[in-house]
Amino acid sequence: MKAFIVAAAAVALDQATKSLALRNLSSVEPVPLLGDVFRLVLKFNEGAAFSLSWGGPGVLIAMTAAAAAAVTVAILRWRRRSPAGMAGLGLILGGALGNLGDRVFRDGRVIDFLDMGLGARRWPTFNVADIAITVGALVLVILHRDGGKVENA
Repeated sequence: MKAFIVAAAAVALDQATKSLALRNLSSVEPVPLLGDVFRLVLKFNEGAAFSLSWGGPGVLIAMTAAAAAAVTVAILRWRRRSPAGMAGLGLILGGALGNLGDRVFRDGRVIDFLDMGLGARRWPTFNVADIAITVGALVLVILHRDGGKVENA
C-alpha cells in the first residue's frame, strides 16, 4: 500500500539525516543556516515531545509502539481513504517508527538537530520524524475539516 511506502520513505530520510547529524554536528556549537533563526545543533532527547518527561524510556517506547500499531491498523482498515489521507497516515507512521528506532537502539534517546527561534527564545529542537508526524496530522485535520468526507477528498 502507498501509505507504507510513504512511511518507509519517512523512516529512511529521518534515519539518514540523523546519521549525518551524528557525524557532522556538535552539541555545543550550532551551525547557522538562516542566521540565528534556523540552525543545526545536535541534541539527545530523552523525553517525549518538547522534551517532556513521561515516565522514562520504557514507557515512551511502549507508547510509541502502541501509536505505530494503531496507525498501522488505521491504514489497513481505511483502505478507501483518499490518497492524501493515506499519505498523512504514512507520514505519521514513518515519523513514529523513526523516533521509535532511536529510542530502541540509542539508549532511549531521540536524536534532534533542527533548531529554530530568535535569540534565547527557541522552539524545542526537532528532527525529520517530528516533521513527518506534524505534517501527517495536519493533512488529516485539513481533510477532516470538511465534514469528515475524508474518503472523497
